[in-house]
Amino acid sequence: MKIHIPQDELIDRKSGKVHLELFKKGFEGSPNSQVIAEYRNQDVHILQVNKAFTEYYGYSQEEVIGENPRVLNSGKMSLVFFVKIWEAILDPKIGFWRGEIINKRKNGNLINVILTINTIFDDKGKPRYFTAYHIDITNRKIAEEKLKESEEKYRIAYEKADLYGDLVVHDINNILHVIGSSLELSSLYFNSPEKLNRIKELYDISKEQVTRGAKLISNVHKLSKIDDSEINLKKTNINNILKEAINYIKQSFQNKHIQIDTELGVDDLYIKANDLLLDVFENLLINSLRHNSNINVEICVKTSKISENNKKLIKFEFKDNGPGISDERKEIIFTRRKGFNNKASGMGLGLSLVKKIIDSYNGKIWVEDRITGEFAKGSNFVFLIPEAL
Repeated sequence: MKIHIPQDELIDRKSGKVHLELFKKGFEGSPNSQVIAEYRNQDVHILQVNKAFTEYYGYSQEEVIGENPRVLNSGKMSLVFFVKIWEAILDPKIGFWRGEIINKRKNGNLINVILTINTIFDDKGKPRYFTAYHIDITNRKIAEEKLKESEEKYRIAYEKADLYGDLVVHDINNILHVIGSSLELSSLYFNSPEKLNRIKELYDISKEQVTRGAKLISNVHKLSKIDDSEINLKKTNINNILKEAINYIKQSFQNKHIQIDTELGVDDLYIKANDLLLDVFENLLINSLRHNSNINVEICVKTSKISENNKKLIKFEFKDNGPGISDERKEIIFTRRKGFNNKASGMGLGLSLVKKIIDSYNGKIWVEDRITGEFAKGSNFVFLIPEAL
């Protein structure tokens, strides 16, 4: 909306000064910083700033009045206040502009303000004066940012608690499965004294699982803390963890014919991880076992170094000779399915946990056909995690 004000009512032709008495209440008395600029001879100059401006920004009237907004923003002082005035001059048809900007005081402090600029046109409809004022919203912005940080903090905390809760349920089920299998096998040897050593082996396996369960509870308690300092990732040798996972699987599924081959490349490969890395390996191996009806279960685990987008990554591949996964299911295989129960074999839950853990390592995971284009001949679970140098 254009505002038409006769020039003589606003400015003294002889002195060139603004009649400030016309703005005494709305200008000098305003608690908000205000500026009046004049457009003359194809250039702009600041005519007046109010007391609130000088107190707020730290610049005196002498430093500002008479200056060109472009000069003021060229190093002498950096005030978006003046930049926006100049933009309004370049596009005078706007007539009115309001927006949120970041300004800087003389002492270097940044502030958030809502700036409003009005263009005042003369009788001929040409831009003559510009008035600008701001409202400080710095404290409000700080409060909003703190609220966002708080919401994000507790969202992450909730997701972690949810993840670790699922982890306990899932791993305890695996532990109970191993103990149950050991007890079942032990019962077959009770009347065979010559099998005493075998019974002792099964007893040791069960005892180890009890210890493993206690360690799981302890780790999850620590990892579920809100304070991120308690769950920092550390440089981890993946080959050592992988060998531990393979040994665990072979002990846990002694009633199956399992062949696990490894192609580990170099001996020492490192990533930033935590204790949950063992769960990633074990869950992928268990997934390959539980969904494989072949008499001989074959799994090949391969690790290698690759580069992607100038980043050094460790590539993991878990290949099996199971029934495979169709293209439709590949899209949802890592999605957690609610309503999980113990009879559901745990695929959806186990793989969703694997994905969440790998995501927390800044990695990514997907599934491919072991033989491209022939999904029924087995799967290849592939994931990438940044290498720790």
